[in-house]
Amino acid sequence: MAGAIRYRKGLNERTLQPLTGLPHLIQSLGRIWATRPGSRLMRLTYGADLRSALGEDLTPAIALQIYSEMVASAARHEPEAAITSLQLVRLTETGVLGIRHGGLYYPHGRFNDYSIAVPFGAIAGGGA
Repeated sequence: MAGAIRYRKGLNERTLQPLTGLPHLIQSLGRIWATRPGSRLMRLTYGADLRSALGEDLTPAIALQIYSEMVASAARHEPEAAITSLQLVRLTETGVLGIRHGGLYYPHGRFNDYSIAVPFGAIAGGGA
C-alpha cells in the first residue's frame, strides 16, 4: 500500500479526546480483554474469556490459559496487532494482576497489509 499511513481514528474512552495510531491500538486491546464474550449485542463473540480464571490460584497452567486467551482474542478481534510477548509484572494479595504485553503494530492491518510493522509494549491490568 503506497502513500501515507491511514490510521484508525477514535476517541479516548476516558477523556473523549481524539485518539489515533498506537494509543488507539492499546486502548482497543484493553477493551477486547475487558469485555466478556456474549455481552455485546450483535457482536456476541467479541471479547476475551479471561473471567474463567477468576478465583483460581495462579498456577503455571492458569497463567498459560490467561496468556493463550489474550493472544487468541487479540488475533480474532484486532487485525492491527500481533502479540509476541506476555509477562506477569504484578500480582497482589487482593488479586490485582498486571501483564506486560508487546508485539507488532500494523497500521494497515485492517486492510490485510502487513508491510509496516512497529514494535510496541504496554501493561494490561493492574500496572507495575
